[in-house]
Formats: sequence, C-alpha cells, structure tokens
Amino acid sequence: MNLGCHAVLFKEKIKTETENTIKLLSSTGFAGSEIGSRFFGTDDKEYLLNILNTYNYQITGMHIGLPIEDWASNGEEAIDKILKVADFMKDMPNKNVMMSTKRFSGSEEELIKAAKNIDVAAKKCKEMGVKLNLHNHIWEFENDGFIFKTLVEYAPNLYLGLDLGWVYAGGFDPIEVVENYADRISYVHLRDIDENKEFVDLGEGIIDYTKLIKALKKTLGEDGWAVVEYEHGEQDINRYIRAYEFLQKFM
Repeated sequence: MNLGCHAVLFKEKIKTETENTIKLLSSTGFAGSEIGSRFFGTDDKEYLLNILNTYNYQITGMHIGLPIEDWASNGEEAIDKILKVADFMKDMPNKNVMMSTKRFSGSEEELIKAAKNIDVAAKKCKEMGVKLNLHNHIWEFENDGFIFKTLVEYAPNLYLGLDLGWVYAGGFDPIEVVENYADRISYVHLRDIDENKEFVDLGEGIIDYTKLIKALKKTLGEDGWAVVEYEHGEQDINRYIRAYEFLQKFM
C-alpha cells in the first residue's frame, strides 16, 4: 500500500508555484500527491513530469468534479471532460481519474441515466489503461447510501475511490464498505473526524486507524494508494509531515 497526500490543501499554488509546491509535498515522506484539474489544468503535462522527476515524486491521480445533473442531461460532454483528464493521466505511473459529484435532488430515472453515462466513460478510460474512480462526499451515503448504491449498480466499470471520512460522516462503517467492495477499490482518501462529525487532522479524531489500516493493506495490496486529504485549514506542510509520521505507526 502506497501513501500519498492531496495537493488541494495548497489550492492554486500547484499551478502558480508548481515546483515549490511539489518540493514541499515531496518533503513529507509521502510518495505522491493527487492534484485537481480545476487548479492545474491539463495542458502542462510535460512541465509537470519534469518537476516530478526532479523530486522523485508521483501524481497519484487527478480530480475532476462533474454534477450528476450534467451526466444525465449532457452525457457526451461529461464523457469528453473525463477523457481529457484520462489523456493527461495515461502517461503517469498511476493512471487514476478521481471524479466527484455534487448534491443531487433529481429523480431516480435521472440518476440511473447519469450512472449509465458514467459507465460509458469508465469503459473508455479502461480502454486507455486508466481507472475512473468515484470520489464520494457525504451525499452519496445519505438515505441509506441510495446514490452510492445506484452508481455502483448501474456503473459496474466505475472504480470506487472512497473518501473514508465522508463514508464515516454518512453513517457507514468505512471498514465494512471497503471489505464489501474490495474488488472495485484500489484508491482511498484518508481523513479523521471528531464526535461532532467535523474533520480534524489524522490522529486527532475518533476513527480507529489500527483496524482501518489493517483492512486497507489487505484491500489495496502493494500497488494501491491511500491518500490523506486536508482540504481546508492552514496551508502548513507540517500537517502532512505529522500525518505521515502518524500513519507509519500502523505500517
């Protein structure tokens, strides 16, 4: 199991201060970082690869956000957006596209239509050697996980890049979910959460990391990724350094 951290903490700096940001991230002990297409874009792949080689660092995946409504109403356009990110990632060691949605209040029919279009995108990604992963938030796990379960059923080629903090916040046991869908999981996001369901830095919350890491090692194997995501708060690289040191206790 490989350990990474998410560049989203530093927002647009991955684009405006790329080398310095990669240098900082590579100093944490983590082997790689996920980046967001909304910050970095998809036009400067060679530039990024050169910097990554300089610091012996990897991109674990690239994130893109697409609302379910877009998948339902204009599937071809949504697929094209996914494939643009997939084209960026296909030459990377870790060929992961991380797709998130937004809160959805439409009909079940729209949701199923969206899921089927997502599956088309996932198939096309597979043809490129790329995995399309669902990066969930809390809303996929509300209403007994209705949206999550629908996407799983109607998009069988979609991998599950689970954000385990949001899984927990949604009322599900992250370990059970990981074990139940192990054959579709090779990438997860790690967070910690307090009793008020607020995100905190790793080790400061109530998630049992002893049990969680044990389960993840079994599911992710040697090639999978567990990526710590700090989305908000102080842009201090020491937060990720502490997270890496915390995780080493369980490795």
